[in-house]
Amino acid sequence: MPDIGGMSAKVSKPDAATGENKLAANDNGIVDKKEYASRWSFSLRTIDNLLRDGLPHLKVGKRRVRIFVADADLWMRERFSQQRAA
Repeated sequence: MPDIGGMSAKVSKPDAATGENKLAANDNGIVDKKEYASRWSFSLRTIDNLLRDGLPHLKVGKRRVRIFVADADLWMRERFSQQRAA
């Protein structure tokens, strides 16, 4: 794994089902805003807007935010997935 600033970086791998590149979450499935922004190829400002709109997260202290990947991905799919016409 590449070493960035003394920390091991996770390498993105294509998702088998969708073919999308997604960063692997840490062992407990919790990431910070920067990691979640990279996961979806969004800017930090977009993540801030999504947090304001209800993206599931845990606020730690005044500034730190941790995002539970499974919950946040489910929220994103429910909110933004394309619905098929019946």
